[in-house]
Amino acid sequence: MNNYYVGCSGWSYEGWKNTFYPRNIDNKNYLSYYSKFFKFVEVDSTYYHIPSREAVRGWKDKTPSDFKFSLKFPKVITHEKKLEDVSKPLSILFYALEPLAEKTLTLLIQLPPFLSEKKGFTSLQTMIRFLDKRFRYALEVRNSLWFSNKVFDFLKEHDISWVWSVRDELESPLIVTTNQLYVRFIGDRSISDIDFGKTVKDRSKEMLEYAKKNKRNAK
Repeated sequence: MNNYYVGCSGWSYEGWKNTFYPRNIDNKNYLSYYSKFFKFVEVDSTYYHIPSREAVRGWKDKTPSDFKFSLKFPKVITHEKKLEDVSKPLSILFYALEPLAEKTLTLLIQLPPFLSEKKGFTSLQTMIRFLDKRFRYALEVRNSLWFSNKVFDFLKEHDISWVWSVRDELESPLIVTTNQLYVRFIGDRSISDIDFGKTVKDRSKEMLEYAKKNKRNAK
């Protein structure tokens, strides 16, 4: 039997107040309230900075035992260092995330558009040696030059999920590299946080289509 986890990229959006969150709820209680309706969340904030171990422990304590997380790799690793010479920030990251290891479905390695397969694949192969085996990993690319059998075979060999990224500019090929499938519907991140409580683009039709594709690939 397959497990399906549906959630959002973050939970601390002020635009959700008076729409999803009650008017009188404090920000510190957002995650606990969110976890009453969803059993999964992708943590976007870890992209901007490595969280403290105490903050991570708080995420664990505020959610039920069956709640799951995905956490983005910090941009210092993926965008600034471009996967090169990253053993130190990786060790800091894994130490910080250790309290959440049992609740983590995957760590998301999201690469920037300017990092092509030619520039980044060797660095990715090197970085694999420094990954903490207590976690699983997923790769999302923003450059079509990564769409190659060489990359897909490498991901299969190392049990790294290929992310199905659904975005207007670039849609990922529907390749399955592990028994874990990660589908990301990318919204318009140019809008203000205060407008996050509004439906800017209805993705329900696409979600149903990808649910069917997911079901076919799970057989």
